[in-house]
Amino acid sequence: MSQDELQKLMEIIGKSGINIAGDFVANKHIEYEVKGVAAGGIGIQIIGDRKKLTRTEEDVYAALETLQDDKDDEGNYIMFQSEQWYAVFRVLSQFCGYPTKAKDFEKTMINLGSDDLRIPCKYENFRKVTLNKLPQNVALWPQYINTADQYSKKQIDVAIVLMKELNIE
Repeated sequence: MSQDELQKLMEIIGKSGINIAGDFVANKHIEYEVKGVAAGGIGIQIIGDRKKLTRTEEDVYAALETLQDDKDDEGNYIMFQSEQWYAVFRVLSQFCGYPTKAKDFEKTMINLGSDDLRIPCKYENFRKVTLNKLPQNVALWPQYINTADQYSKKQIDVAIVLMKELNIE
């Protein structure tokens, strides 16, 4: 990356309101789009030595639609309560660069069109959810599927389906 390209990238990042934490890798080829991920661009979040691609709004919305339509083997919806938005919040904020504050997340979901979904995103319904028996890292949740209580299991089920839909390993 040339010095001019690096300077331009730093100006774009500075104006975007993006918080940068971790290592900045200047010797990698990074594609970006100034007008945002919603327009089909790719955003890259670097955390330590790992990079994570943010999904387009269309990808996330399609995954949310699928999540809300998915049923288990008995024909029951996987996502059946509004408090299960907590799992969606945790997956999207951890893996896709979505807001880490619940109220900001709700605003983002409303702008995405969550009000049109079967269960719309409402901050009041998931803000008080706490899962004391699960780790902070959502990627570890599937390990607890067989030992979790019902309260945690319904969150794990949503997280697993959403991560699958977004191809998150």
